[in-house]
Amino acid sequence: MSYEHSSKQRVDTMWTWSYLTLLTVLTIIAFSAGTPFPQDDFFHYQHFIETLAGGTLDLSIPGFHGMNVFAVPWYWLTKSDIAQIEVQMFSGMLLPILSYLAASRLFASRWHGIIFATIITLMPFHAYASLRGFMVATYNCLIFLTIYGAVKNARWTWFTWGFAIISKPFAVALLPLLIYATPPSKKSLPIRYRYILYGLSIPIIYVLIQLYQVGHINVGAHEGLTQANVWSGPTRWFLNTAHSLQIMFSVHNYYFPEPGRTGHGNMMHTTPVLVFLGLYALIAWKEYFKDKGLPIVLALGTIIGIGLNIAIDHMDDYYMQTGIFFLILASLPVLRKYVLWIPIVLATLHFQWFYFYLQHGEVFQITKMFFVVPIVIDALFLAWCVFNWKEVRKLIAHSV
Repeated sequence: MSYEHSSKQRVDTMWTWSYLTLLTVLTIIAFSAGTPFPQDDFFHYQHFIETLAGGTLDLSIPGFHGMNVFAVPWYWLTKSDIAQIEVQMFSGMLLPILSYLAASRLFASRWHGIIFATIITLMPFHAYASLRGFMVATYNCLIFLTIYGAVKNARWTWFTWGFAIISKPFAVALLPLLIYATPPSKKSLPIRYRYILYGLSIPIIYVLIQLYQVGHINVGAHEGLTQANVWSGPTRWFLNTAHSLQIMFSVHNYYFPEPGRTGHGNMMHTTPVLVFLGLYALIAWKEYFKDKGLPIVLALGTIIGIGLNIAIDHMDDYYMQTGIFFLILASLPVLRKYVLWIPIVLATLHFQWFYFYLQHGEVFQITKMFFVVPIVIDALFLAWCVFNWKEVRKLIAHSV
């Protein structure tokens, strides 16, 4: 490796981590622009944390509690009555870096990692819903760590995957990726895929303990919802499918199964442009992927993640997010090849900030500093275009 090449790599690394640090700082500022306001499921989660901190594992408390386990040490230190929210907020601050690690490792590309980290940072529902106690941010961290660890062949990947499943069972959609990323081996299948089996052992043990304590499986924090009645029938499948298609391909939202429950939070949490580009990449996979393994994995992850949501009683984008992540990852090679899509993606990612403010602005007492994230990212993009105007002009000229 030449000195010039090594020096360029060091400069690229410095700029990359400077940018990721900036995204993290912006996220922290946006969090400081709101005030935590515990709602809904939070009270179950906090109760579980305090009970476990006192030495009792009580799975009769409604909710999937995988993520809550990580809040116990924080509660020991602080005795905070919103320890669950504080840990979720901290997880939200880690999303830019962890999403970068996931995508950069999956595509073996610094560029893909930076774009994916920017997209995730511009999806406010996936971080700032922490302020009400929704278990979204830590789950996303576990998902991104599992993707990163799987491709890296890290021995700890089973741990993050297992706890992701007992946080939200939609994390089973990562199974095809874990199988794909497992290195070839002449060893027997149980030995070769032992880390996958280790990961599956976590939800199995969790379920067995809950069956012993309660006699059934609590499905989320929805009291009265168990493994016996969570599954919906054909009519609901049809309505859920209609809602999933509508929510994936539209900025706006209408909750078909129960129109009265239509709300800002049920809308698409990213831009439909990325959904279109992701689907296009999976259909025209030969143009964007070097081998068919990765697009198959991304397609299966999308189908499993969203399909599981369609099969159950309740449908919203918080549950669809696992499948949507795979579509966003699939869209990155298209953005790489046709970079003029980037400003369109950037522009349409702004809707979520307004919708989040409409739903939570008053409750969280959100100040104008909340919008520092999209404003600064817009400014950086415009500055890049100005300083690289010759390259931008060439891109436009080749596209018309």
